[in-house]
Amino acid sequence: MAAQTISPAVQAEIQRVGRLVARRDDAWAIPRVSAEFLHVLVLAGGFRRGIELGTSYGYSGLWIGAAFACNGGTLLTIDREPAKATSARETFARAGLADVITTVLAPVDEALAEADGPFDFAFIDADKEGALRYFELLWPKLAHRATIVTDNITSHARQLADFVAHLRAHPQLSSALVPIGSGLEVSIKVESQPTVSLDGADWVI
Repeated sequence: MAAQTISPAVQAEIQRVGRLVARRDDAWAIPRVSAEFLHVLVLAGGFRRGIELGTSYGYSGLWIGAAFACNGGTLLTIDREPAKATSARETFARAGLADVITTVLAPVDEALAEADGPFDFAFIDADKEGALRYFELLWPKLAHRATIVTDNITSHARQLADFVAHLRAHPQLSSALVPIGSGLEVSIKVESQPTVSLDGADWVI
């Protein structure tokens, strides 16, 4: 990954947390290829306000947060387990991202109810049975053209089948699978009937 977007402090924490995750049986982290994809996606989209559902020990948060730091933005990340939230918060501080990433310790439902939108980027990687419920709580807090990424689409295909069907049938989403890592569903919030200007560009009035 280019040094221009991943600082030495962030890189050191990526490596440290990667080793931590590898030796623990309570740690779930996205594969590095998925993390790199999310980092580049946030950079490419120029996103400024992000939310992550499921912090764990902060591996994905480091990659996403580093991109938000480059964009001059912020990331809100949520986890319900005290040990993980504390560890992630310390990780982000060591990485120099304490001013970029806010870690919330709470059940996802409660944190989403309190969160102030709009968010232009969301990463859903919490418990799979709650995915649709979390999405519905998140939806009114998403900006137009917001990008929502959901992990584990192929690794947990059965658990997420109804959720994925909901995304792909949603009249205000364009959604598709990116077949890397554990499978990432990338969904874009769009207007069901976009306004078109005289030059053919889409605008929201």
